[in-house]
Amino acid sequence: MRELDLTTRFDAALGAVPEDLIAGPIGLAVSGGSDSVALLHLAHQWARPRGAKLLVLTVDHRLRPAAAAEAAEVACLAGELGLAHQTLAWDAPVARQSAARRARHALLAGALRAAGGHLLLTGHTADDQAETLLMRARQGSGWYGLAGMRALSLSPVWPEGEGVWIARPLLGETRADLRTWLAGQGSGWIDDPSNTNAAFERVRIRTRLAASRALKDRTLACQQHFADLRRLEDALLANWLLRHVHIGADGTVIAQLADLPPERAARGLGVLLQCVAGRETPPRSEALLHLAARSLAVPAFRGATLGGVRLRPSRAGLKLAPEPGARQNPPSPEALTARINAFRRLFINSAQEFVAGAGKESFLQGLAPIFTTNTVSIVRDLP
Repeated sequence: MRELDLTTRFDAALGAVPEDLIAGPIGLAVSGGSDSVALLHLAHQWARPRGAKLLVLTVDHRLRPAAAAEAAEVACLAGELGLAHQTLAWDAPVARQSAARRARHALLAGALRAAGGHLLLTGHTADDQAETLLMRARQGSGWYGLAGMRALSLSPVWPEGEGVWIARPLLGETRADLRTWLAGQGSGWIDDPSNTNAAFERVRIRTRLAASRALKDRTLACQQHFADLRRLEDALLANWLLRHVHIGADGTVIAQLADLPPERAARGLGVLLQCVAGRETPPRSEALLHLAARSLAVPAFRGATLGGVRLRPSRAGLKLAPEPGARQNPPSPEALTARINAFRRLFINSAQEFVAGAGKESFLQGLAPIFTTNTVSIVRDLP
């Protein structure tokens, strides 16, 4: 039996979000399914005594005839709660999940920014987390990716998502518990038929997890161990971005890679490459590992290009600048600085989450207590 009730846990999850992100209108991504309807009710209960402004956003991907009516139902529910609602339509629908996801995030981020907000809440649950880990494992993800979704992350789209953060306050809850809670509130939800379509990989994995509680529990335990490791790695990355990465007035980046292990150097380079080139995602991990190994081979390294960025060694460190003629639209020096700082803030927040939980029994404390000490020291070094 869990010690705290759902509303208290939800309040605590939002309490971990930096205050400046909550200052503007908070977006709620609500499709009408049970997870997002629970998010809607919980967020409303949280916001009402605080005077926080909520904006309910529903995306109509225009891939199902019933989607428009479902969006109208969400609008009606939001209206009953006295909340503003917008339906966002995808103008160029494509029946591919990756394309739909990108379009959805672009629409949500654009609407939130237009309203002056910076924080979007989504209804991802522990069930989604388990599904994500198994999908990433099948795709060959490394341990960093197997740490799963973050409770707080940057918008995955660029440039539409610039300045937008995503919080997942229900990531520790199960879908079954949320539905039980909704039933107790006298609230219903919409069942999307695509959630039972076995043509989608996530649905097949969901079905397998539903058939075995033990598999789900083991999957989530594994994910949590990797998440603990990622928090430590994030603290080191944040420290590196602060102390060993410098941005010139012309937008040129100088990074010092000396003494970094190859995997961390590859991860850091991935962040810098997508920022310098104005890319949405970093290059593939295999290419980054190869580039990191070459870059660390001083003085043999003479330079390279990857992901629309030219890398050249200099006395001050590795120099990164947009490759002339690259297809990407590189950001201004100000936007580049803001994006690198956003990544650093993301990594610092992960480190602080780890330190905040240091009083509890954890996998890493049992494995190597020195990790906790090092993490605290690193966080104190960050302004």
